[in-house]
Amino acid sequence: MKKTAIAVAIAGLFAMTAAQAAPQDNTWYAGGKLGWSNYQIGGGDVTSSLGSYDVTSHDDVGAGVFGGYQFNNWFGIEAGYDYLGKFDYDSSVGSGDVKSQGVQLAAKLSYDLGSGTDIYGKLGGFSYKSENGSESSSGVAPLLAFGTEYAITRDWAARFEYQWVSKIGDQDEIGFEPDNGLLSLGVSYRFGQVAPAAAPAPAPAPEPAPAPVTVTKEFNLSSDVLFDFGRSSLKPEGVAALDTLYSQIQAETPKDGSALVVGYTDRIGSDASNQVLSEKRAKTVADYLVSKGIPADKISTEGRGESSPVTGTQCDTVKGKKAVIACLAPDRRVTISVTGTKEVTE
Repeated sequence: MKKTAIAVAIAGLFAMTAAQAAPQDNTWYAGGKLGWSNYQIGGGDVTSSLGSYDVTSHDDVGAGVFGGYQFNNWFGIEAGYDYLGKFDYDSSVGSGDVKSQGVQLAAKLSYDLGSGTDIYGKLGGFSYKSENGSESSSGVAPLLAFGTEYAITRDWAARFEYQWVSKIGDQDEIGFEPDNGLLSLGVSYRFGQVAPAAAPAPAPAPEPAPAPVTVTKEFNLSSDVLFDFGRSSLKPEGVAALDTLYSQIQAETPKDGSALVVGYTDRIGSDASNQVLSEKRAKTVADYLVSKGIPADKISTEGRGESSPVTGTQCDTVKGKKAVIACLAPDRRVTISVTGTKEVTE
């Protein structure tokens, strides 16, 4: 019985670790197996038609073929032929061997463990024929088996199984009624297997829209183009320049934009008068742009007088009022800074 227990333990361990998917519904399969056949039988003081005997060899090679029909992923019917090998004995009337074979029919119950793993059990009957020399015995014995299968490919599967058949033979006819355990490896071909339908590819996630970016555009106009010297009212040339400027601002099309108009003067005159003049010029430009269409609440003005010259000291050595005025022309200017957001396009 120790060998049987070991075989059962090994088969159970294999069943827990092997991976295989069950055959598909309503399909046939067929295969073969080869393994170790072990007869469980007493000896020594056992008395039968042979008298007292000793079994000298319990083990032999076993083999078989099988086929079945899988109704669904958990239930099938399986039939097959098994050669269980032989065992040898010595008795008071001589030595000999007993060999057994037969056909089986069993219900097969499978369980899919997921991830491709399938284990199964079989319960049915074994129609045997046992031979001891010229004597023979036949009958039907109960059969129990369990095992696991592993898919080598979609169509081919490997099988590891332990099968138990109780009381093969008749003691009065051949002198023995042994039990048999068959531990085998097998391979089967599954007919009509169909490749599973491929899952539809997931639709690609839409590309996120680029985030709007904040942009600032600065326009610089010469005050000499917009105004007469020392004045804050627009010249005709200044009107034309602001019309062009407005078109450029519109071309930028900033979203939620705002504008800052800043006026600057040169250093000629007092600080106070230059500050007032720069503020008036900034307001004149802003008012004109509002008249063209820029919302009044989106535009603001500043006057910075002579505080931010761009000429530096380059005019310090210039003589004559007209020459100084001409040299300081870059300091007399109006800047318009437009800030807003723009959508990024690819």
